[in-house]
Amino acid sequence: MPGRWFSSTVGRFLEYESLLERDWMLLMDFDREVEWICEQPLRLRYVKDGKPVSHVPDLLVWRHGAPELCDVKPAERVDDPVFRAQVEATGLACAEAGIGYRVLSEPDRQFLANVRWLAGFRERPPDPDGERARMLATAATGACTIAELMSGAREPMLARPVLMNVLWAGDAVLDVSAPIGEDSVVWTRLQVAG
Repeated sequence: MPGRWFSSTVGRFLEYESLLERDWMLLMDFDREVEWICEQPLRLRYVKDGKPVSHVPDLLVWRHGAPELCDVKPAERVDDPVFRAQVEATGLACAEAGIGYRVLSEPDRQFLANVRWLAGFRERPPDPDGERARMLATAATGACTIAELMSGAREPMLARPVLMNVLWAGDAVLDVSAPIGEDSVVWTRLQVAG
């Protein structure tokens, strides 16, 4: 099911060939280590059983300046002999070029659901009451829950999108492997690094 995903990381639409590929584009958009994403970046030509064949990997991603080539394949198709041959050839080419390589299958469902929710807040919302600064200052004094951050809001209906954008942008973080709720604990990036 092909389509286009607007990547906030690269500031343009990326073409995807499957919904699974789109999900990984979304997750890479959320990953603060990812600096750039490129879809269908190259065609790898090689010889298999004396015959010329080719393979187009799905994504090329830069993490902290290091390139990583990725193939996206559903778990039930990972063991397909044709795909295994492509993985072997791509892995060898990447090792020779000094580029990382990995195969991505279905991500954790809860993690994906949370990131999808936060992606709805990619655009920085208006913040007339200065909630972004207040919430970050509050979180900087120690980990606190979403409910605690919201309790100090002048207009909670305006503050919640600001908080969700703060979490999308990575200015503050929470455990996205568990359901997001009022009791979810939020930290600032400095607390995580420290």
